[in-house]
Amino acid sequence: MAWLGWHVGQREQRVLAAGGQQLPLWSWEILASILIYVMVSALRWQTSWDYNMYYNHYVAMQSLGEYSRENFEPGFSLVTHVMSKAGMHFAFYFAFWALVQIVLIFYALRQRKVLLPWLALCIFLGPYYIFWMGFVRQSVVEALFVVMVEFIVRRKFWWYLLLSLVAVSIHKMCVLFIPLYFVPLIPTGKLNNRWLPFALIALCIALGSFPQWIKWAFDRIGQFAEVLGYGHYHRLFASHNLEYAFRSVIGPARLMPLISCLAMIWFYPAIKEMFNGDRYLSAIYRFSIVYMGYINLFANTTQYLARPGELMRTCFVFMLCYLLYYLWKKRQWLPFAVVAMCNFYYVFYELYKAYSIGGSIYMPELYHTFLL
Repeated sequence: MAWLGWHVGQREQRVLAAGGQQLPLWSWEILASILIYVMVSALRWQTSWDYNMYYNHYVAMQSLGEYSRENFEPGFSLVTHVMSKAGMHFAFYFAFWALVQIVLIFYALRQRKVLLPWLALCIFLGPYYIFWMGFVRQSVVEALFVVMVEFIVRRKFWWYLLLSLVAVSIHKMCVLFIPLYFVPLIPTGKLNNRWLPFALIALCIALGSFPQWIKWAFDRIGQFAEVLGYGHYHRLFASHNLEYAFRSVIGPARLMPLISCLAMIWFYPAIKEMFNGDRYLSAIYRFSIVYMGYINLFANTTQYLARPGELMRTCFVFMLCYLLYYLWKKRQWLPFAVVAMCNFYYVFYELYKAYSIGGSIYMPELYHTFLL
């Protein structure tokens, strides 16, 4: 996929230099990339944490005619119901959601094809593919959000709101998309420099080191947590149960994205200049900072509290692609090597843990296929 992305990017640059138009989304390289992504995703077996849940619900719908879980959102339930009633193999079910996800991502980058090789490397060598394969509903709305960012840039609020409602029908947490519309619109004036995002990230790390403050916040959030599907955690904190607030170590999985974020903050002014002040880039950058701040704010709590921030995860991936492309083009080899190492190590690190500690919690990190 990285080679195909490089090939279509180079071909488009030659066409543009000759006075032609941008290549369409259905270029053969992109279609081949989509086919690869969908096939690998469809054939997976017990890969990633929530695979068994989605598999069991789909098979139960086929055999029993009803869900074994009642709180799936209506849009997601409709697709599951139609495909299961049609007797489709579960591989086609997982293929469908992978297709939706990758098409949305490629559509968002249709005018930025030079980023496609870096996208493939970040997805498959970083932690993102294994996450997206587990959190199926969330992965789809994450991909939808990077398309919706275009409507923010173009000030198309009603189209943005419509897509937000579509996203809510897949994952109820997407009600948070509505306030996110205003993030790129907040004026920063003279404060728009490197030190403001540096300070924001540092503040979030400091607050995230003492998660007991979350109970204070949950006491004031009240029933809004129920709307987002987080009523369980609201009741835990409201009852003075701090089971989900703990101090964790800072390992590679948290440290490497943080280093990448600091690099993108430092090089952002130069990246913005290279892309001629692209407003989409500016919006993606802001969401990346908010994402990294949020993740560090809840780093010492249950993973479920980090889920709302992960809605912006694909924005962070896009910003990594911008950063890697800039460093490569400008031949800044030392920072490029650092950022590449931070983002291309994960799959090898996790596979090593899964192999060396067999039969442990790392087993979902292994890549299996139902054909074998």
